[in-house]
Amino acid sequence: MKNSFVKKIKNDIYLSDDDIRILKKYEIDYESFLSMKELLFHLETILNNMEVDDDLEELAIKISEYNYHFKTNK
Repeated sequence: MKNSFVKKIKNDIYLSDDDIRILKKYEIDYESFLSMKELLFHLETILNNMEVDDDLEELAIKISEYNYHFKTNK
């Protein structure tokens, strides 16, 4: 449970420790991105051009949901 808590990394990038572990598995430097949208675009590019495990696709879906949640005024 502790590893799934989402925290602000920088700017508007929010990730959990589990998310970071998956990104590191694929050698994705999440700290180099300026926004969740930019990170998501990079993940989509990888998903469309490489054979990867389901964990990266699931992470892309989660990041899309994070982006919606943290960007939408309620």
